[in-house]
Amino acid sequence: MRMFLYILTILGLLTTTLSHVTFTNLKCSSKDVKFVNFTKCYIKAVNRTHKYVDIYSNLFQTPVDNVTLTLKFMRHDHGYKPFFIDVTFNACKFLKNQKHPLIKLLYDTYKDSSNINHTCPYNHDIIVDHLWTGNIDSNFGKYMPMLNGDYAIFTEWSAYNIVRAVVNVYIRISDRQN
Repeated sequence: MRMFLYILTILGLLTTTLSHVTFTNLKCSSKDVKFVNFTKCYIKAVNRTHKYVDIYSNLFQTPVDNVTLTLKFMRHDHGYKPFFIDVTFNACKFLKNQKHPLIKLLYDTYKDSSNINHTCPYNHDIIVDHLWTGNIDSNFGKYMPMLNGDYAIFTEWSAYNIVRAVVNVYIRISDRQN
């Protein structure tokens, strides 16, 4: 599996994909309201082609130093079905040693728009501020040749091995509009 990911990454570096990514929907839900609550979770349109995401989650039991993330990349084909990535990893360990290439690509798309850009522990609220689709076009999209269509990134955020929050991001990939 690891060799397949490396080959795919290298092939992606050799090709240029001309696709456009736009956010179509965003769903945030708390599975434990005594642990986390979302005060902001929305998509805002900048213009007809670009949108940005704002998420603000209040953490009530800090500091948090044990975070596990389940990440599933889904493609819409008569319902959302697993497409490419289905991985569970320790987010605190990843932030200390960022060696997983696909997780690193995804992380690089939002790290500058978020305060989730340091290692554990987290003793503050989690904020994603103005995550723009252009970041996905330029960072993630140019390395991953993707078919046009509707996709979703399903995430489950666990702290201390209990699922605390779910954030699902829905995107559409289409031909680049110049």
